Amino acid sequence: MLCLLAAGCGDDAQPRGPEPRVRLAVTIPQDGATVRARTVAVEGTVEPAGSLVQVLGEDVPVDAGRWRADVPLEPGANLVDVAASASGRRPDFASLRIVLEERVTVPDVVGTDVETAQDRLESLGLKVAVEDGGGFFDPLLPGDPAVCSTDPAAGADVLPGTEVTLVVARDC
Repeated sequence: MLCLLAAGCGDDAQPRGPEPRVRLAVTIPQDGATVRARTVAVEGTVEPAGSLVQVLGEDVPVDAGRWRADVPLEPGANLVDVAASASGRRPDFASLRIVLEERVTVPDVVGTDVETAQDRLESLGLKVAVEDGGGFFDPLLPGDPAVCSTDPAAGADVLPGTEVTLVVARDC
């Protein structure tokens, strides 16, 4: 009888296979998406429909197997983790990379001195190059050089770190 107990004979337990997995899908946005808004809607589906879904560690509502969360983003690359679990099932996970691409509007610095224009552009995260736009006689003219034009022009939306060329002369 001792050998029967040790072998597990008479035990009503059936050998069990692995638990089924929760099925989690992220439908929007796509992994690697580039967006310009500081908040992005992350949506998807989950099976079974009564599963618990968390986005960035926060519970999100699930309705008929569909879920949605508004996720705040930081400038640059963001990693958004999504987890789903249900009783009696193995959890499922997903991670998304979302890039928040912020743009900077080139200000109008035409008519200002070079130092003021450079300070203003650099304070926005832009790089500055200065180009002499005056002709042969420009150094002989009275007054201080001023910005005659910029490239890209004022009002252009550019990425931080973009180089703005200041065309400078005494007589624009």
